[in-house]
Amino acid sequence: MKRDDPVVSEAEKHDAAQAEVRAHSAHHAESPAALAAEWGWKNPDKTVIKIAGQVIAARNTVSAQLLVEMGVIGEEQKERLLKSKPPTIQTIAWIAQKNSAVVPYVERLLAYKAGYPYYEVLSVLSIHACMQIEAVMKRADEIDAVVMMIEETVPVLVFSSFGTLIRFKSMGRADRHLDPIITNTGSELRLAVGVRDEISVVLTKNRSADPSSPSVESANVWSTASADNTSKPENREITRIVDDAISMGATDIALKPARTGALQVQVRKFGDMVSPASATDHLHPEMAAKVVSRLAMKSGANPQGGDVRVPLDGQITYRSGVGDAFLRLSFIPMHHLGELRNLTSVSIRIMPRKDSPIRLQDLRLAPDIIDEIRFAMRGAEGLVLLVGPTNSGKSTTIAGAIGEHVALFGDKRKRLSVEDPIERYVYGVQQYSPPPSVRGDADRFEIMLRAFKRHDPDLIWVGEVRDKVTADLCVSSSSTGHIVLATLHAKDVVMGVDVLAKTIKPELILQMVESLALVVSQRLVKELCPRCHKAHPPTDAERRLFGKYTLHQGEEAELPDSIASVNLDGCKSCWGGYVREVPINEMLPFGRKAKDAAIAMLLEGARHRASLAALRPITLLGSGLRLLAEGRVELRSLLV
Repeated sequence: MKRDDPVVSEAEKHDAAQAEVRAHSAHHAESPAALAAEWGWKNPDKTVIKIAGQVIAARNTVSAQLLVEMGVIGEEQKERLLKSKPPTIQTIAWIAQKNSAVVPYVERLLAYKAGYPYYEVLSVLSIHACMQIEAVMKRADEIDAVVMMIEETVPVLVFSSFGTLIRFKSMGRADRHLDPIITNTGSELRLAVGVRDEISVVLTKNRSADPSSPSVESANVWSTASADNTSKPENREITRIVDDAISMGATDIALKPARTGALQVQVRKFGDMVSPASATDHLHPEMAAKVVSRLAMKSGANPQGGDVRVPLDGQITYRSGVGDAFLRLSFIPMHHLGELRNLTSVSIRIMPRKDSPIRLQDLRLAPDIIDEIRFAMRGAEGLVLLVGPTNSGKSTTIAGAIGEHVALFGDKRKRLSVEDPIERYVYGVQQYSPPPSVRGDADRFEIMLRAFKRHDPDLIWVGEVRDKVTADLCVSSSSTGHIVLATLHAKDVVMGVDVLAKTIKPELILQMVESLALVVSQRLVKELCPRCHKAHPPTDAERRLFGKYTLHQGEEAELPDSIASVNLDGCKSCWGGYVREVPINEMLPFGRKAKDAAIAMLLEGARHRASLAALRPITLLGSGLRLLAEGRVELRSLLV
């Protein structure tokens, strides 16, 4: 499920880091040489001294003014941008959205303001020997950082993103104890930020030097700071659109073609398609064609360029000062008869990349849902299935369940995942993508899953039950001593059981039912702003609508005496009356009664469905009514 606005979160972490620097300002030396010594340098050269001097100069100057003093923007532009800045967006991120020339300076300024060095050239450092260790290399790939040495004596971890540095520094004691970089460098490890391209060169060099080292990143990389992406107009336009969507906390971008060849730009925020907050909402035909072509080429959907003639898919790993994300792209040509232009619709799914573990208690799940997932994670085997529509937070809840397993067992258990593609990094799991196609997709997964059985895992995460091969693996592995987690597209928990049963071989139905441990269904609904929402007694029309809905669902329920409604004008604390999306869930723990009822339904017919449905401790409607009674959601959000 989606979390709070990632830019707001990073801004809060940045402010916390700056507060920490100010709180300890008495301990910071005022001379560049003394500051360099704090970073670990005994004999700093003039490059390091210059960096230290810039950090000292930046301490008491606001970011916008620093950009003026560096000659990146003018005083007039600074004042204009500050006046139009929304309160929920970090100043430097806002200015970078509006002026692409600022983008290359974002990470540098964030580091300087917090008192960290920013190494433009990594040649002033040397590569740490621990970069030859597979676990360290994998972790470095995950956080997009490299372990270097200061004067061959002091280890320093250089990040490509200041936000990742802060998350790394904020790890808890248990996570630090398990982190391979920390365990292989010791307590003297210093932190810094550097140029992403320089870091990528070191990572690539180390991977090529060690053929056994895993390649974590398979998608094409889009770095907003690269010369190519700051010089070409279409690339700058794409950067503005994606940065704006990430800043808004949007989950999708839609580029919708008009008959003129122009593209309308919309983003999905809290489930609704809306105009961008600050980027353009319209691309003229010439720019639209270049944007679609560039996205198709960069994502690998159409590497040779030219028009898109058939539906294509692609992916991009997006790296920006605003935030890192995995982009999954879909291209569909419209093929309107008689049209001279090639009209292509583009959909971009945004999945923010986070390095910190995902905890169940942070996902706003109901306590009883969390308790059941925790209980399932304590077992030695069993299939845990998350069902629901696309974009309902299933994979995030799975990641939270894995985080619970890590919290329970640490590195005493082995966890593997097979995902196509790897959309997010999940702490504590060895993540794999299936190899290139040999005889088709089924063959790709069959090769990988057969290898998994010989790899001695305790927990297996199958990204999605997509065909008979993945379904059979889930069943066979979960009934032979493994915990298996998977997602499935289904309306509710009962439908999820039925869909899975129809996907596997008929002779495996009994084995499937016996292996099931827990099925959870999930939806996301918009949470009302606690400051500006309104409350009123349900109207007769609302009562009739609710009664019709419950009759259709086959459930009995009553509306609370008072229900909330949205204030569409919103306030400074929300987005059009809403603050976030929260999950509603239903669940079906598979004890003996549930297993017997499922067997009866699958083997004897749908007339036994009610017996299985009656064993749900909580339904989607019941979960939603809890939130409705608390004034956190509106009625229409639940009637889906």
